[in-house]
Amino acid sequence: MRIKTVSERNLLTISSSNPMEITIKNLYKAVKNPIRSFRIFKAFLRGLFYIIYYRIIKGNSVRIKFPFWAFYKVKIVGPGSVFIDKNCRVMKNLYQGLTIVTFSKNAKVKIGKKCCLGGLTIYCHHKIEIKDYTMTANSLVQDNLLCHIKMVKSLIKEKVLRPKPVIIGKNVWLGMLSCVLSGSIIGDYSVISIGSVCYDLKVKEYHLTIGNLVKRLLPIEHLLLLQRKNERLDCEN
Repeated sequence: MRIKTVSERNLLTISSSNPMEITIKNLYKAVKNPIRSFRIFKAFLRGLFYIIYYRIIKGNSVRIKFPFWAFYKVKIVGPGSVFIDKNCRVMKNLYQGLTIVTFSKNAKVKIGKKCCLGGLTIYCHHKIEIKDYTMTANSLVQDNLLCHIKMVKSLIKEKVLRPKPVIIGKNVWLGMLSCVLSGSIIGDYSVISIGSVCYDLKVKEYHLTIGNLVKRLLPIEHLLLLQRKNERLDCEN
């Protein structure tokens, strides 16, 4: 086994509180693999471009904190405000990497630090917040049932089509083709399974959602206990 030198250990144990030190750490790891190094460096440069580009085009309404790793395209349109915290990654997926659309000046989108966003689309009329360490596949988050509310003529418009805030907690996993719609509050460490649709739903911490629409929540702890029991039975057999 190769023993790391003092300088290597010091570099690998750099505090994660400083964005520049995190950047150096990631680049150091990437040097070991030239292809991976090129991809990461390209994502770093593209992310830096998006930070500067949206700062110039959108001014204070769009803020992306450094470093920002853009492995695929990022598109932000609309008059609302968007904030993306440091060390977020935009990954390539079935659809474009990250698309954010705001429909009014009062719309606010906030994405926490170290989120991994792949194929995520956000439509915001009022407020959408995604907290730290959340991971997404190609999924949809919007704070209303319909994007273009003004084009819809309905007697129940005020009740059903009124925007409601969407809050997604820390370390949440949004599965492929999942939808989180208006009024939904997703607790920390929860999983939105493939194809699930959450509408005006409150999900507790450490829960798995299943269904379209989601009607029942399953505690992740129960799944882990069931898995351990199955492993014990397999060992006994």
